[in-house]
Amino acid sequence: MAERPFDPTRALRFDVASGSVIANDDMRVVLIPAEALDELAKSDLPGVIEGMGNLVGRAIGKRLGARLGSRASSGTVEEFVTELAGELGIAGYGAVSLERWGRALVIVVERSALPTRMIAPLVGAALENATGREVWCAMLMHDERATRVLVSSRSAISRVRDWLEEGVAWGEALTRLHVQAASSAHAREILVTSDGDDA
Repeated sequence: MAERPFDPTRALRFDVASGSVIANDDMRVVLIPAEALDELAKSDLPGVIEGMGNLVGRAIGKRLGARLGSRASSGTVEEFVTELAGELGIAGYGAVSLERWGRALVIVVERSALPTRMIAPLVGAALENATGREVWCAMLMHDERATRVLVSSRSAISRVRDWLEEGVAWGEALTRLHVQAASSAHAREILVTSDGDDA
């Protein structure tokens, strides 16, 4: 069955007379230049950019959870990513898509105007607040075109971060996860399946 497209109707309401912009959950939002976020990121204040990503993601997740209801945790990953892509697109944060690497789920954010360090916390907080489940994310890679974020279990994210810090390429890190999952009696702790459950 084809996934329903994102419906942008009333996603944002512009009230010029009162000088406000309101999201569809009645939360007031502001539009700021991407350059302002870039300048904030350059200040390198510890945790500020990551914290902003978390706060933005929580607000997005709240809207997704309200709109999707039980489907936020029981629906398909594709349906959820469609809604997440719509929310980020409306806000000007970039184009979102899903990649499957075996059983690992990777969220791709292309042409984002956000500082790179905001993206993984934003994705994680959006998923967590929409579904009501703990979510762990790690940025796999970033270049001028796209950022890839792995969504997985706590143990898998810890392993991947260690490997990336050691200089292992992100594709090789995902391969290692699959090898460990295939040989482990605790495979459910390592990967996330396409239906959102631990594998």
